[in-house]
Amino acid sequence: MDKIKDFFKNPISFGVIGLIVGIVIGLVALGWGVWPVKWTNAAPTDLHIDYQRDYLCMMIDSYIRNPDDELVQLRWYELGENAGERLNTLTPTVCRFTSAAEIEAFKEIVDLQMDIPGITTEGFAEEETDAGLIGVEDEASAEVKTISILPLAILILLTLVVGGILIFLMIKRSKGGTGKQVKATKVVIPKNKTEGKLKREDEKSITKETPLAQFMTTYRQGDDLYDDSFSIDSLNGEFLGECGVGIAETIGVGDPKKVTALEVWLFDKNDIQTVTKVLMTEHANNDSAIRQRLLSKGEPILIEPGMRFLMETASLQLEAHVIDMVYARGPLPENSYFSRLTLEVSVWPK
Repeated sequence: MDKIKDFFKNPISFGVIGLIVGIVIGLVALGWGVWPVKWTNAAPTDLHIDYQRDYLCMMIDSYIRNPDDELVQLRWYELGENAGERLNTLTPTVCRFTSAAEIEAFKEIVDLQMDIPGITTEGFAEEETDAGLIGVEDEASAEVKTISILPLAILILLTLVVGGILIFLMIKRSKGGTGKQVKATKVVIPKNKTEGKLKREDEKSITKETPLAQFMTTYRQGDDLYDDSFSIDSLNGEFLGECGVGIAETIGVGDPKKVTALEVWLFDKNDIQTVTKVLMTEHANNDSAIRQRLLSKGEPILIEPGMRFLMETASLQLEAHVIDMVYARGPLPENSYFSRLTLEVSVWPK
């Protein structure tokens, strides 16, 4: 019994109990039981711009193989009011399996879609309203009706009671005090060298778990001035160095640039040189002339989706993770330049 009293006299205990009660009521009871989050019927218009373009490319490819006017109008309507703007940005480079002539032909079809017999844009709106939205409203109304008011009232009452008890106990403790003195604890520093070594290795592993800095950077074809750099600071705000990603090598001619290699660099203020690694495409890796040129810029490595690589200086360690990588398609050799590349960069002290 005395242990239980001592437990409730500790302010940290109130915080732990309040956290557990809040998680049980908020996440389990309310979040999962009474009001669970449901995502349904996401439309193409909600996608990122890059994926809307991919959707259009697939739409064109599908129409070429199956020229269904009603189906193409339906898919066009699902892209929303920005569909025309997205269509104007399509090129054979973006649509890897579609030629410029096929894209232009599809644009003409879109311009004439109101004259095509069958479903129109207004028809789709009415059809979705009649067959989709009404059904969703009916489903939502039925779901709301099934929720009983009694469980919600009980949960709210329970929350108020528990919160009131905790506040009352905390106020009572702050007025009365514990009547106990806290004894000082003596810190013993190990004299044994082995113990000190183990302690340093343990601290290193803890530091490894939490990076000093973490960044996400994405190159997209058309960003000819791509050059991201990030500052690396200690927990106290002291400047330790910098890291970044930029364009290392291009191939071919014309705009936009065809980037066949990117460079990742790490600068350490405590080191005499900047460490650089060059991320090559398959084509650059197989081309001896390109590979020889890249050797002068840093250590060349063949980039692959999902791969990780390390870079080290005198006092810093960098790990880069390839989150996403897409090769562009065009008149140049296969897998010779990037369409998109996303890297997650994390930095730790050594």
